[in-house]
Amino acid sequence: MNNLVWLESLKNSFSSTGLDYEDLYHLIEAAIVRGKTNFPAFIHDASRGYGFSVSEGFFYSLDQDWDDPESFDEVSLFLGEVETSSIPVGDYVFLMKIAANVYSDYFPDEGGSVLRSAERLEERYSKRFSV
Repeated sequence: MNNLVWLESLKNSFSSTGLDYEDLYHLIEAAIVRGKTNFPAFIHDASRGYGFSVSEGFFYSLDQDWDDPESFDEVSLFLGEVETSSIPVGDYVFLMKIAANVYSDYFPDEGGSVLRSAERLEERYSKRFSV
C-alpha cells in the first residue's frame, strides 16, 4: 500500500519539473508494482551504470548496458520493441535524485542508502555530462 502512495507522490513530483518523465516513471512503477525489484535496488544498480528490464521489450539502458560504454550519451527507454524515448543524462540524474528524496520521505529507514545511491549516480555522470 505504501508503495502505491509513494509512487503517486513521485509522479506528482516528476510532473512538477516540466521534464519529459513519463516513460521513466512508467518503468519505475511497473518494476515495483510487478515485484521485479524495489526502489533501493533500482537506484543502486543505476548508480553502478546499469539500467533495468521489467520484461522483454520494457527496459531502459545506462552506460554499462552498452557494448561501448564510452559512446553512451543519453538514457534510452524502451516500452515495446523500439526505443520510445530518450532523455538527457542530466535530466535523468535530476529525476532520480527527486525519486530518492520522495522515497526517503516515505521510507526513512531506507532513506540513507537510497540517498547515497543517488549521490553515487550523480558523481558517476557529473564528469561527462552537465549534471
